[in-house]
Amino acid sequence: MSLLRTYFKHWPSRLFWLSNLLFWLVLNTVASDNTNRLRLEYGRVSDFLSVWWDYLPWWGNWAIMAPIVIAGVKTIEYYAHALWLRVLYNLLFAVVCMTSYFTLTLLEVNYISHFGHFNPSAFTKGLMQIAYSPLHMDFLVYLSVASLGLTMNYYEKARQHALHNQTLANQLLKVELQTLKAQLSPHFLFNTLNSISGLVRLDEKSKAVTALSELSQMFRKVLENQSKQFTTLEEELAFVQRYLAIQKMRFEDKLLIETSVQTQSLQAAIPFMLLHTLVENAVQHGSQLESDHNLLKLDITIEDGMLNIELINQVAKHDKQHGFGIGLENCRKRLQYLFKHNYLLESAQTQEGKHRTLLRLPLGGMDA
Repeated sequence: MSLLRTYFKHWPSRLFWLSNLLFWLVLNTVASDNTNRLRLEYGRVSDFLSVWWDYLPWWGNWAIMAPIVIAGVKTIEYYAHALWLRVLYNLLFAVVCMTSYFTLTLLEVNYISHFGHFNPSAFTKGLMQIAYSPLHMDFLVYLSVASLGLTMNYYEKARQHALHNQTLANQLLKVELQTLKAQLSPHFLFNTLNSISGLVRLDEKSKAVTALSELSQMFRKVLENQSKQFTTLEEELAFVQRYLAIQKMRFEDKLLIETSVQTQSLQAAIPFMLLHTLVENAVQHGSQLESDHNLLKLDITIEDGMLNIELINQVAKHDKQHGFGIGLENCRKRLQYLFKHNYLLESAQTQEGKHRTLLRLPLGGMDA
């Protein structure tokens, strides 16, 4: 990138120009008012408008110089990477800017005081006055403007760096979520194929064929949602019902399934295969019992802006699968990534000896 293009790339915005102009005009007004009051206090003849007009070249020219200085120091920071080079270039740039400022100001003062005519002797006199004036004040103004430019430059760099980090973090989060979701596919496939294998061993060939058909529909849905984290509760329930249909074929009377779903909750967003994993875990508990009609109850409601999913299943008295398995731990990680702390997932034994899983999610998915 050429030096000139880089310079104009760092040129302040129109909003800065406007605010910059107002700032120096206000500063010129304040300085003029102060001088006018002092002159009147000491009994000298003074007129505020005349003083304001006389001061305008000195303060007003900074409205022109400030954007030039800011763009210049930003350009130096872009090109000069070594500290000593930045210091050297800034010193040279300061000399050029201050020389330009004093030259422009003296010309304007000369034309104003001589009604539009240039007077060489008056210009020389003004130059001598500057040489004996407190120049440090003008250089302090320059340093203030240059410091503002450096501050703006570092702020923009920090903001760009933060945006870059946020982009990387979002990309990493997306990859981690996709990885977690991808882990569910082989997990679910293995368990379902194991159920179909059980049907084959029992010589339930027709049921096995039906189960394979259901499985193919389920896996198609997995592929369709490969790039999506969320689905509607209605679609998730349809996915779960296919899974339960396969399990009923295998375990028959061992499982008693009761489902209660509020109609208004069907369009709520839910992470894909999350409910399936909870149901799958409950089935693994209930299907291992020797007794028949082992209840698996699913109750879904909306309350206080939250989607409430309660799953109750029976367990053996000496069940060693307390807490969360691999699939459920995967669910917890996904929920943490997607909702931070704005969710609830509990799994515990009830006093009646049943297992209760409670999931509360905010309505609206990640935007909640």
